[in-house]
Amino acid sequence: MKKLSLLLLLLLTIFFAAAQKKRIDTLKVALSKAKTDTMRYLALIRLSTAYYLPKPDSAIIFAQQGYLLAEKNNWAINQATCLNAMANAYANLGDYVKSIQYYFKALKIAGESNDLFMMSLLNDNIGATYIQEEDYKKALPYLRMAQKQSNAFALSHKLLFRHKQNRAVIYINIGECYLDMHRADSAEYYLKACYDDCKKLKLTDVMGGVQRDLGEVQAEKGNKAGALQFFRQAVINEKAIDDGDDLSIAYLSTANLYHKYKQQDSAEYYAQKALETAAEGKYVQDVLNAGKALYTFYDEDHNLPQAYKYFKITTTAKDSIYSQDKVKQLLSLDFDAKQRQEEIEAAKTENRNTVRFYVLLAGLAVLLLLVIIFWFANKQRKKAYNLLQRQKQETDLQKTKVEHTLGELKATQTQLIQSYNSISVLSQIGKEITSTLNLDTILNTVYQKVNELMEASVFGIGIFIPEEESIDYRMAIEDGRRYTPYRRKMDNKNQLPVWCIENNKEVFINNVRKEYTNYISEYAEVINAKLDDGSSFKSPVSLIYLPLTVEEKVIGLITVQSFRENAYTLQHLDILKTLASYTSAALYNANSFEKLQTTVNELQLTQKQLIQSEKMASLGELTAGIAHEIQNPLNFVNNFSEVNQEMLEELKAENKKPEAEKDEQLEVELINDIIQNEKKINHHGKRADSIVKGMLEHSRSRSGQKEPTDINTMADEFIRLSYHGLRSKDKSFNAELTTNLDADLPKINVVQQDIGRILLNLFNNAFYAINRKKKTAGADYKPEVTVATSSGNGQVVIKVKDNGIGIPDAIKEKIMQPFFTTKPTGEGTGLGLSLTYDMVVKGHGGSIQVNSIEGEESEFIISLPL
Repeated sequence: MKKLSLLLLLLLTIFFAAAQKKRIDTLKVALSKAKTDTMRYLALIRLSTAYYLPKPDSAIIFAQQGYLLAEKNNWAINQATCLNAMANAYANLGDYVKSIQYYFKALKIAGESNDLFMMSLLNDNIGATYIQEEDYKKALPYLRMAQKQSNAFALSHKLLFRHKQNRAVIYINIGECYLDMHRADSAEYYLKACYDDCKKLKLTDVMGGVQRDLGEVQAEKGNKAGALQFFRQAVINEKAIDDGDDLSIAYLSTANLYHKYKQQDSAEYYAQKALETAAEGKYVQDVLNAGKALYTFYDEDHNLPQAYKYFKITTTAKDSIYSQDKVKQLLSLDFDAKQRQEEIEAAKTENRNTVRFYVLLAGLAVLLLLVIIFWFANKQRKKAYNLLQRQKQETDLQKTKVEHTLGELKATQTQLIQSYNSISVLSQIGKEITSTLNLDTILNTVYQKVNELMEASVFGIGIFIPEEESIDYRMAIEDGRRYTPYRRKMDNKNQLPVWCIENNKEVFINNVRKEYTNYISEYAEVINAKLDDGSSFKSPVSLIYLPLTVEEKVIGLITVQSFRENAYTLQHLDILKTLASYTSAALYNANSFEKLQTTVNELQLTQKQLIQSEKMASLGELTAGIAHEIQNPLNFVNNFSEVNQEMLEELKAENKKPEAEKDEQLEVELINDIIQNEKKINHHGKRADSIVKGMLEHSRSRSGQKEPTDINTMADEFIRLSYHGLRSKDKSFNAELTTNLDADLPKINVVQQDIGRILLNLFNNAFYAINRKKKTAGADYKPEVTVATSSGNGQVVIKVKDNGIGIPDAIKEKIMQPFFTTKPTGEGTGLGLSLTYDMVVKGHGGSIQVNSIEGEESEFIISLPL
């Protein structure tokens, strides 16, 4: 936004640019004809105002003459007016130091005169000048004071049009100051107030600029749609008043907004519009700004040909700015030289005429005239010689200045070429460090590349750990020697890296001892850092700290340091900023990958634990069934053993009797009974042994080893084991078990342990379904589980069917998913059917099919290849 407050006085005298020259000529005539000091003063101040934009140096001269006239007549406010005009001109020339000095001098005079309007105008101008110097903290108090004085003036005076204009300008300056300080809400308040005044007063020249600033406020607040609306209104208004300068700026604001939201095509389109508009109006500074934006956008797109094209346009614009200044200087030198030559020729002519005059008079007083002629001629020659010497010195000085300017232009051109080369190198570096997810690789690559681009005697990257309020230096190197990894605590605020992270701003110092107070109150060396080789580290003299950010969140910092003074330039800072953006993205990606890997490992561990839990649950039910199967033969063994013990005691007692009393028939019967009982003990013992061996055969761990297996035997055993396992938990549970096993079923190669788990899972689910239904069904309900086997088409088929609660259609597709369960919390892991599916399909190349009618029955069909 242009410095509108400095143009306030212009509005009193300048209405149309086309009438400018005529106005100046009229004022010069008025000045030459002025008969009083008052008329002369008015002509001088009006000429100063008229020359403010086209020739600020002339404006200063006329304002100085007006000031001397006002001082002579003791016109205090007129003195302040002239000082304000001089300050405006110096500000237009970019000499803000002199500008501020004259503003303060004028403010002192206005204060002594208690002129509220002039004080308000001057305070606003001071604040606006500080805004141009980007010193917003200094600017704001003066703008506040200007607002306060303007309000006080309004209470005691009738507001004229120019007073209302002044108030509008104060508001826009305050709004812009808050906008530059990133305080969007405060900026919006004042800009809206200015906007309302502009509409009431019909300030069309100001309207477009205010709308653009309001758009910038919306952009700052993240309201893309609102920002675009204001930018479009600004474009319409700037077109209406044919202000190509502000129109180009409005287009560029639109381009930057689209760029912020990664809409490169739109950003490039509006930047092109900004460039075309600026080029059409020959606004070289706007061409430079638009060109910079375009080669930045295309560089981000890795479109190097287009980036280079606009880089050349930018370079040309910059050269043009310098060239225009150089031409002006050369023209000025040429003009001055001609003026001086004319003066010399005039002096020579005057000298010759004088000589001739005295020759004519020689007859009257020959001797006297000769003496006078020689004396005067000698004096004139000396005067001419001295004049020539002075002119020669001034010419040599101007020549030196021109040569210096040309040298600066060449240096700038070299710097721009170096900047372009740095952009290409940085682009390649960005590809390298963002192509890996290994943190150590990223850190080492960044270190190597930084040393190629600038001096980095000390280099470090720190990771910010908010939850621990510390900075973790994973990598720090001094002259090729690594520091032992260490941490800085954030509680000590007198640390430059702490300031960098907390303020999310760079630290740029070329002499630590002299410049540290710009950031912290005290400077202390880090005490907990040490080098791996045990040697002492040195203190840096020059250093840069840059925050590493991702989506405006600080994740760490990068630093380069040197042991010599003035080691770094702003170009180094720009290079490091670009490198920092690549490093931030790479570190964020690496950290995210590391967290993701940790999460995957934890999930895998949890999955293994859950699978083990599922296996242990199945083993518990299997154990309960085995215990029940073994219990019957064990009961027989125990009972027959007790009977044999009693009969042996009876036989022993019979043997102790005298021969005459012994009953031989009884002895024979007891012995026969004991023999029969022993046979039964042996039979039931073998039965128990057979059960144990069978279970061991099916449950022993063989790590995926397949072997010929009788599926019928396994189906028969496991349906009973599952049933008895449930019975051990609920003695009231009863069900009918039906087996339809194909007697001609061939043995197939399977992993017996896996098939056992498959059958046990299916039987357990079947018994669970009928048990749930039994609790709600009537007395006529008869629970039944059926297992059937068959073969055909190169496959063995196992069918497990129950008449339980069935499976709803809505969840049929989910029942094989891991962790999906319909059982109450704590009763199921959701892994049983998932593991069954994996063992059937993945482990044995088979298939599993589910047929179910909700509320009536379910059937699982397992097909295994022969």
